[in-house]
Amino acid sequence: MLSTNLLMIRALELAAKEHEGDKRKGRDIPYIVHPVEVAMILQEDGVDEELIAAALLHDTLEDTELSEEQLRARFNDRIVELVLGASEELEDRDNTSWEKRKEHTVNYLKEAPHEVKLIACADKLSNIRSMIRDYERVEDELWDRFNRGYEKQKWYYQSLVESLEDLQGIKMYEQFKLAVEYLF
Repeated sequence: MLSTNLLMIRALELAAKEHEGDKRKGRDIPYIVHPVEVAMILQEDGVDEELIAAALLHDTLEDTELSEEQLRARFNDRIVELVLGASEELEDRDNTSWEKRKEHTVNYLKEAPHEVKLIACADKLSNIRSMIRDYERVEDELWDRFNRGYEKQKWYYQSLVESLEDLQGIKMYEQFKLAVEYLF
């Protein structure tokens, strides 16, 4: 088994390579900042190294050219299954409306395995923290960056709070819930 540091370094290296040149929505911030923040949120809540490695890799299958087979060649089954669980698995994803994709995510997370919910919660907390930072800078212009504006984003994030409610008492969930209340 890989040592703790080596496992996370390998995950970070692959995520950085796969997201190279990508930027956060509407910003000039390198995309890799997001998976690193997701991993840090999970680390603060005391999860194990494999979960942190999966957090670093959580957007690689969904948003890069990396295949499941390539990921399996580098990491163990648990990490791959966590990344798959945290990815938006939907047939014909590119031709599915935002509303249907988000509805699918909300419903999936209600029944998702606990560890997948942890990654999803950290992911969404990172996203909403970024939105809050941007809102405090550009105010209502923030909503112009999204395919769907304020009302749809409000619905989505409030629905996520409900879908993840069995994480109550966990620091990141409580922070997520407060951030959603603050922004919306």
